Amino acid sequence: MNALHLVEEGLEVLLETVVPLVVSLAEIVGLAIILFSLFLASYHYIRVTFFHDDYDFHHEMTSGLTTALEFLLAAEVSRTIILPTFSSVMLLAGTFGLRALMSLLLHAEMRTARAEKAEARREAKRAEMRTARAEKAEED
Repeated sequence: MNALHLVEEGLEVLLETVVPLVVSLAEIVGLAIILFSLFLASYHYIRVTFFHDDYDFHHEMTSGLTTALEFLLAAEVSRTIILPTFSSVMLLAGTFGLRALMSLLLHAEMRTARAEKAEARREAKRAEMRTARAEKAEED
């Protein structure tokens, strides 16, 4: 029984030293992803606004935030392992809910953007066919 108690204490000490490092690393990576996504989305926003590029900067920012939330969720899960208090569980639930909402919004946004692009391609094809018919009618 004494050996089992020593193993248990050793695992507790290991968790108390490793988990804070994992939490800090996950939070730093999450913050870095947010900053990088913000930089890229801002860059593409400026290009779209001033140079009329065709780039979906909303997707860039949303997917970056979603990825960052995954890292922050991992940090909260790790923190809850060490300190399973009500406030940490509520923070975990809030982060998970935000992550789920972001995923749903990103999925809906991507589906809408694909539908709009498909409609634009269909309309371009129709216009091309009308032009070809008009040219053919002029030839006859």
